[in-house]
Amino acid sequence: MPRSFRTEESFAAERITRDMLPQFLLERGYSNVEDERKSFGATQSQVIHATDESGNRVALSVRLCWRHSDRREARDHYSAAQLLAKIENNDWLGSIERKLANARRSGITHLLLVQRHGNAIQYAAEIPIDAVLPIWIRQRDVSEGLIRSGALGARMKNHAMNGASPTVWLQDPKAPDVAKALWDYPGIRDLARLPRSARLVANAPMNDSIDDLAGTPYSDIGSDGGERMQRITSGVRRDPRVRQAVLARSRAACERLNCGVTRPYAGFLDVHHILGAEKSDRVWNCVALCPNCHREAHAAPDRDAINADLLVFASQFAPAAEPGAGVSEAAATGRPRARAA
Repeated sequence: MPRSFRTEESFAAERITRDMLPQFLLERGYSNVEDERKSFGATQSQVIHATDESGNRVALSVRLCWRHSDRREARDHYSAAQLLAKIENNDWLGSIERKLANARRSGITHLLLVQRHGNAIQYAAEIPIDAVLPIWIRQRDVSEGLIRSGALGARMKNHAMNGASPTVWLQDPKAPDVAKALWDYPGIRDLARLPRSARLVANAPMNDSIDDLAGTPYSDIGSDGGERMQRITSGVRRDPRVRQAVLARSRAACERLNCGVTRPYAGFLDVHHILGAEKSDRVWNCVALCPNCHREAHAAPDRDAINADLLVFASQFAPAAEPGAGVSEAAATGRPRARAA
């Protein structure tokens, strides 16, 4: 039976968070990321296998954090994740130990406790599997001490003992020492605080900051009867009028020197941002390319030379440099001046 507090919106939010994690890890310096999912009705379990920035192979068992508050503005200030849904025979330690033993036998090296807020991962606590039980015990004892001292007011429920579910807390502003027991434990990292890795950009064959393609390595994708999923992506805003103007200027022919290939149908040419869409989305920094030349402009060993030549061509359509002179003849008419040799 589905738990009554789970809504369709919460299941959709869960899928969104899980879908974000492989890219999130790549951006934090992980590589060889493999996303393993198992479905249980409307929910999923997730283990991510990856190589960390030190070259160690890890298997991260993902636990998504929940937040609850009657006041919407307070929701971002509480974060916790269940270690398992229910203990057995009121045996808290034994139930957790058995769960962790099963995880070790499955090759799990870490738990990854994840909290998303909007389009960003707010927390991503990477916990070595052997640290999970000591952290839970610490949080249990800290919470018990706060309850006994009256520091939590009328609250009598232990943070770590959420009904019959062992729980680990990432944040509670009313009991910061509980979360501190996690974050101060040796070997704990919040991956959300790591800088984004430049290696991802350097190794990626295509990237939205430099090209106009979808960015997907087509030879690596594909499935039969795949289930639908929601996904959040980021991209650089572009002016559709630039694309239209460049395609009109090209007269349906590839603008790379010595190519000029054409096809008698719309949609054949791509618009290539020579400097990268983040730097410039202008007619004089874009060219219309056939698919082969577009790929070479991004992936060929001599792509820097290719792009330099493309920039010479495209810059002919820039406005005149003289103040008040208006645009150049090439920009106004769509006819380029003679190319540099």
